[in-house]
Amino acid sequence: MNKKIIAVCLVCFNLFMLSGCSSDNNSTAEIKTYPVKTVELKDESYPISLEYEGLTGGSEVRKLSFKSSARVSKIYVSKGQQVKKGDKLVDLDKTDLDFAANGSKAQMDAASAQYEKAVNGAQAEDINKAQIAVKNAEDNYNYCKDLYNKNLSLYQMHAITKQQLDDIKIKLNGSESELNAARETLKQLQNGTRSEDENVALAQLNAAKADYASKVNLVQDASLIADVDGYVVDILGKEGEMQSAGYPVVLIRSENQVVTVGLSDEDVKKIQIGTKTQVKIDNNTTDGEVMNIVQMADSKSGTYSAEIKLINPIDNNKFYIGQSVKVYISEGEKKGLWIPITSILNDGQDYVFVVENGHAVKKNVTLGQTNENLVNVEGLKNGDKLINEGMKNIKAGYQVSAE
Repeated sequence: MNKKIIAVCLVCFNLFMLSGCSSDNNSTAEIKTYPVKTVELKDESYPISLEYEGLTGGSEVRKLSFKSSARVSKIYVSKGQQVKKGDKLVDLDKTDLDFAANGSKAQMDAASAQYEKAVNGAQAEDINKAQIAVKNAEDNYNYCKDLYNKNLSLYQMHAITKQQLDDIKIKLNGSESELNAARETLKQLQNGTRSEDENVALAQLNAAKADYASKVNLVQDASLIADVDGYVVDILGKEGEMQSAGYPVVLIRSENQVVTVGLSDEDVKKIQIGTKTQVKIDNNTTDGEVMNIVQMADSKSGTYSAEIKLINPIDNNKFYIGQSVKVYISEGEKKGLWIPITSILNDGQDYVFVVENGHAVKKNVTLGQTNENLVNVEGLKNGDKLINEGMKNIKAGYQVSAE
């Protein structure tokens, strides 16, 4: 009996000891607390902008050409050369153009004389002069006609070019016009004039003046002048070669530095001429301004082209045409809750942690516009204590201690 009593006592003692140990362990266990840093959220206003990829260059490269065809006589510039507005670039051979202008002036003078005689009446001396003018015009026409026929034979034998033959034909046409004008003047002098003849003479004079002005303009246009300060991008012609009318001979890039972007149909409504921008070219960031917006969408991309002029140009040696750049177009300011981008986590959806009653609480957020390292969000409220450091070491429900 005594052994049984002792055994029972030992069992009870062991159970008591085990129970005591278990109770003591539970009382001494500690819940882990994770240190974090927080920031209290409040409404703030920050600048916002549209972000686009752009291309340097745009419409600032000008293609300069002549209004008439002729041989290039002199090129005054070289590729890459800096030029100022008014600098001479290229000259054409003006021989034929001068000849055409002189012929046109002769027609204008004849028309003027004809009109004066129609108004004042003719004298014997005037008729004699008109007859001499007709004789001179006939001699000149016959000479030009004979010259053309000879060169036509040479052309048919492939001894001269079509351009050379055309040049002589221009002279022939001019001499024929002079002859016709001289004959008409003589006819008017000999026949006398009526009021309707005066009107006809006046119309002929005005037409002759317009033709002469046009010919003089072509002579002046045969000297190509820089219309802006800038740089020679390329020279497409050579001295001695024929230059066709309207075909570019020199490419000039103005000193204005321009970036072109293609805006969506939604964003194009948000900006206007004068809207401020920032342009990042490699490691250079400079201010810009919208200078032009095309009102029709591109048929291929569906975007609206906008040109941005750099207000503070960068070094021209670092501005390459066709280079891809970042463009930030100002949209003004936006008021709301802005949080550091680094505080955002993602498990398939963007979320953050806030502290509530000493514990980490997960909240999903919707991201909006950005401003450098901040982003505007929805899903939070004023007064929330956002965890912005230490959030990668915790999970929802963890006990945290905020600094």
